[in-house]
Amino acid sequence: MIDLSVSLVSCNQKQDIERLLPSIITACSFLRSEILLVDNRSIDDTTGFVKGMYPSINIVENSAIAGYGENHNINLDRAKGRYFIIMNSDMIINSDVFLCLSDFMNEHDDIGIVSPKILNKDGTVQGLNKRYPTITDLFIRRFSPHYFSQIQIVRRRLDYYEMRDIGYDHIYDVPFLSGSFMFCRTDLLKKVGGFDPEYFLYFEDVDLCRRVQNTHRTVYNPSSSVIHFWKREAHKNCLFTYYFIRSAFRYFNRWGYKFL
Repeated sequence: MIDLSVSLVSCNQKQDIERLLPSIITACSFLRSEILLVDNRSIDDTTGFVKGMYPSINIVENSAIAGYGENHNINLDRAKGRYFIIMNSDMIINSDVFLCLSDFMNEHDDIGIVSPKILNKDGTVQGLNKRYPTITDLFIRRFSPHYFSQIQIVRRRLDYYEMRDIGYDHIYDVPFLSGSFMFCRTDLLKKVGGFDPEYFLYFEDVDLCRRVQNTHRTVYNPSSSVIHFWKREAHKNCLFTYYFIRSAFRYFNRWGYKFL
């Protein structure tokens, strides 16, 4: 068995893939690795670029309309690595991140998923460690005016949801790790069935965390980091807002409605 299977998805994200792959190739050089890419209905020649520049990458084209989790599940089905890394394409990673997290998982058999420190391009921390979502938290984050979120009591509430009361400088268990970067045990992920494909976008990550938590921990480890060029599409695009709301209903219907 090889050490790592790195899972990527592109949907007209050739520019993101071009920026990301050099850092992945470097990080993979320290371990026995494979890079798996699903090109989902791209028209920007993602496939041609990858085949021409990185022929060792195992790429498949998916012509069906599929969401984030469903595309990563295609890679999970063909993964050969002990660990399966779920990644957004809009990233750059540190050269030591795979080795660091692999060593950490090797030492902790009770951990099913670990996430590194995820940074903005200016080096500030993205608040992607979260407690389980509530209706109130989601409404404030997605639909309230910006000035409302700056009110002290509201700001404290959002900081609590993003676990800023605990901080981002040490290892701890996180209920809701972001699907933008998940370092997972491949056999465990296959056992729980990977992502639920009924979540087209959003909430597939917290749903996966909760199913993994039936047997294993989900943990944050800031020993290494990645840069995430976060687009926050649900705040800008009506279609993505629709996906967000639809997935929220699916999540709360499965796991129960919690308002506070």
